[in-house]
Amino acid sequence: MMMITSVSFDDDSDEPLQVFSGNDLLISHYGEIDIDWHEVAERTALDERRGLVVLQVGVIEDLLDELIQYLEDPDDPESLQAELDKQTIGPRIERFQSLLRSIGLLDPGAQSRITELRRVVSRRNVLVHGILALRPVGGWNRLPVSGELELEWLICDRRTHIRERITTRGLRDDLYDAIGLFTGLLEFAEMLVQLVPAPVNFCGGHYLAAPSP
Repeated sequence: MMMITSVSFDDDSDEPLQVFSGNDLLISHYGEIDIDWHEVAERTALDERRGLVVLQVGVIEDLLDELIQYLEDPDDPESLQAELDKQTIGPRIERFQSLLRSIGLLDPGAQSRITELRRVVSRRNVLVHGILALRPVGGWNRLPVSGELELEWLICDRRTHIRERITTRGLRDDLYDAIGLFTGLLEFAEMLVQLVPAPVNFCGGHYLAAPSP
């Protein structure tokens, strides 16, 4: 039996790693107060789930690139991939949509998947670039006089400045949305290869097989 060892896990320290906000580190640097470790632990848990969503959407981007490669079938696939690597996800979605339209396959079903793709990617962008902040539920102006204080984590979209509550359950749903979208795109790809003439230069990828001779 073959023994498999991963050499990427070479940290022998059992000290837990945490992610701090810039404000936490600034306050700690000047020694005004100690960093709130409970807040840091919560922030770290949220960041871990944010990272899972980001990684899952990255897999969708890989599949999208293969679909574009399959449909465009350029003489130089490597040059096309280099071009795609320089583009953000938005222009690649536009490119895919335009390709489907040009071959008459942009039907309501395909458009629905593209709409869902835009939604999932938009959510990913908010999670990547959004700023996390902790506050009392209802804001600082509605602090209870006595009793229990409820806190909530908010994420602020850097582009729209819209704030919304972020939760571990919501991030789980975001992850499942990304998984569902990937599965849906795979099903669409299976249909697509049956309707589109086999490419000449496409040699196959991780998700789409090379056409049979």
